[in-house]
Amino acid sequence: MAKSAKPKSSSLSRKPDDVHQFWEDQAQAHGGSDLATAPDHHYRTLEISRIVQAISGMPNDTILDVGCGNGYTTLEIAKAFPASEVIGVDYSPKMIEEANKQVIPNVEFFDGDVLSLSRHKEIGVQKFDVVVSTRCLINLPNWDEQKVAILEMRKMLKPDGRLILVENVQEGLDNLNSVRATFGLDPISVRWHNRYLSQVEVGKFMEEIKGHLLTVEYVENIGNSYYLASRVLYAAICKEQGVEPEYDNPINKFAAKLPTMGEFYACSPNFMFILKNEAGNAQPRS
Repeated sequence: MAKSAKPKSSSLSRKPDDVHQFWEDQAQAHGGSDLATAPDHHYRTLEISRIVQAISGMPNDTILDVGCGNGYTTLEIAKAFPASEVIGVDYSPKMIEEANKQVIPNVEFFDGDVLSLSRHKEIGVQKFDVVVSTRCLINLPNWDEQKVAILEMRKMLKPDGRLILVENVQEGLDNLNSVRATFGLDPISVRWHNRYLSQVEVGKFMEEIKGHLLTVEYVENIGNSYYLASRVLYAAICKEQGVEPEYDNPINKFAAKLPTMGEFYACSPNFMFILKNEAGNAQPRS
């Protein structure tokens, strides 16, 4: 993978209140649509299918979706696992208001902050087989808070429970932009309200906590084939034709059916990390 230092941000002066208001406005504008939290429906469909496939291979009686937004992914998970108890939590009250408009018997939604999950008055005492989070961490302003969030999610797991993090990684975006450059395409920038993870920082942290807090079981670059087709080939065709790319183009629909290529062929920022809780399995550290 391409070497990358610190994750880049399009706005170094962003404020937490501004990010919060952004998501409140998104809920107001898009309601229960998947567009409230992601503009690319076809990629979202691919992403949810990979999450559901991962959950199907692990105990899943209880599932917590952290940073659930308007509940779009949460509801798809609940439909896929009707015998499971599914809870979604998000710090945007308007997003939770939209989520609660969808009534499914096995799902509940609550307001809550990822940085204080274990102290949440309704769900803080519960433990879950699976904790899922999709692009929640990248809305935090720095790596220190992102690490706190990971450890808070880990506190919500049962012993041997699994944490599924689906997040954007800067090195994957850098690789994608390198390929785009060969076609004369402009680089894709990180949005002002995001702080992408650094693979270097994540790797170092996972080594530090391996075996006594969380252990990495699986890593996948979910969007590699999809992004090469949609963000490079389709984008290049649009440039040649003098038109703007559209997220809903049929090319993207077909691209979403392409297989992913594991961890190392990373031409997309979209990574899935599956981590096992090591509670009760800690060994004395020398």
